[in-house]
Amino acid sequence: MIAVGMVGVGDMGAQMLARLLTAGFPVTAHDNDPVRLGSAAEAGARPVDSAADVAAGSDIVISLVMSQDIPAAHFGERGVLAGLGPDTVLVIGSTTTPEMARQIRERAGEQALLVDAPIVGGVRYARDGTVTFLAGGSADAVDRAEPVLSTLGTVERVGPFGSGVAYKLITNAFVMAAEVGLREALDLTDILGGDYATALRLFGLGPMAAVTARALDTSNPRPLRASAQDFDTLLSVVGDPALLPISAAGRDRLWAAVDAAPGFEPEFVDLTRRTTARGPYRAD
Repeated sequence: MIAVGMVGVGDMGAQMLARLLTAGFPVTAHDNDPVRLGSAAEAGARPVDSAADVAAGSDIVISLVMSQDIPAAHFGERGVLAGLGPDTVLVIGSTTTPEMARQIRERAGEQALLVDAPIVGGVRYARDGTVTFLAGGSADAVDRAEPVLSTLGTVERVGPFGSGVAYKLITNAFVMAAEVGLREALDLTDILGGDYATALRLFGLGPMAAVTARALDTSNPRPLRASAQDFDTLLSVVGDPALLPISAAGRDRLWAAVDAAPGFEPEFVDLTRRTTARGPYRAD
């Protein structure tokens, strides 16, 4: 059986871990959070002290850390690359930048088996095994990873290494503009004295039905802060935010929603509530 390693067993990783264990894959796991690592061990994974140890004992390593945590998780003597063998495939599931993908390739070496496979879909999709991996990498690397990734969802091959990251950012520009558009439509609802329930019902009747349903889906939790950080990642690749004016404005509106009230950490579903409305209309 293919030995699988997981670096990062947070909300998404925990769901994927459960599916891999159910499918019979032996899984080695590491997370800097001892509570998460303990939960992974209770589920049946073998816990280890570092990402390097994960790589050393695995045929396929799936990295699911946040973009800003990639250097710490992958570089250095305790990072994934330190334990990566010549026949081990590293799958990077993070939404990150082409520059970060380039750094990983440079440090790993041209012969390393690397797949960048950012994920489309959230926690519910991970639980159901219906996420989509936008896989960039050599045919050999993706072929080796696919038996594991197909247990977790669908693999869409999009080109050489680095292509997955690029296409995830491209799709994010479209999807996230629609999501912020929902919040702006509710801002207009506030201004015109409308009712959120009526507005959301009407959104669900038209072409924005899928976006509305996703925003209202409490079985698919996601901190709104993570979406705002994804906007930051997206805009970081263009240099001048004016090149993507809709994304730039959307980023500002999303961060305003995140910072709506001191001590309040909104979930994505709060985009559909007055908890993220503009000041005069905001409700607790």
